[in-house]
Amino acid sequence: MNRRPAMSSIVGFRRPPVPGAEGFRREEFAAEAPDAPALMFICPYGTSISTVRWAIRRLLRDGFQVVAYETTKDVFMAADPAILPGLIAAVRSDIKDCISRLRADGVAEFGFFGSSLGSFIFYNCVGDQVPELRWGVFNTGGDIAQGMWRLEGARQAFARRGWSLDRLSAAWAAVQHPEFGNLDGGRFVFVSSRHDKIAPLANIEPYLGTMRAAGARVSIHEVPAIGHFSTIAAGLWRAPRFVAMVRSG
Repeated sequence: MNRRPAMSSIVGFRRPPVPGAEGFRREEFAAEAPDAPALMFICPYGTSISTVRWAIRRLLRDGFQVVAYETTKDVFMAADPAILPGLIAAVRSDIKDCISRLRADGVAEFGFFGSSLGSFIFYNCVGDQVPELRWGVFNTGGDIAQGMWRLEGARQAFARRGWSLDRLSAAWAAVQHPEFGNLDGGRFVFVSSRHDKIAPLANIEPYLGTMRAAGARVSIHEVPAIGHFSTIAAGLWRAPRFVAMVRSG
């Protein structure tokens, strides 16, 4: 059996990073208690784990162990629409493997916190895909094709290869509208701002109906911000509060 090494008594003891062979990189931060609840955490697009380590530390102080992921910029900048579904599948598979290993070590509770692209990846992980993820925070959300199209560099990269927003929306339809299966008992929070121009608050509501129809309790919470990146930062700063809110139900 692949057991984890004995944990230090220092909160934040880290497992060696897993290199990004499939477009992502994983790093694990343990809590004092080896069976502490595990929080899966995916960084915003283009953001390294080291950049948001301050947010991870705040979650560690609340007693969670954190499994953190960062993802490749190629998901957008390579202008290949096949990369996004492949990345989602690879991260989801790795999350499943991590959960299996952690359960063998006595961990019984799992949640998530995802920001920007990380939020969208988790949107494709809940329900039957990863049934252990019964609660979590989507830090921004909405239409992935429209959001990416508002990123100038990514839009130009796709446009140079002949892609339009309509074609891209069609190519990503399966991940934009995933089959959730059973979400009974699931508790989820979307964090957003009306001033977010990349993933506007108004764009979230149309995607909540299918989650609610599958049995989930879903809410939206607005944070003070002036744009997409400040919305992400505000959500990360309030991560302990949002996690506590959704975890308690």
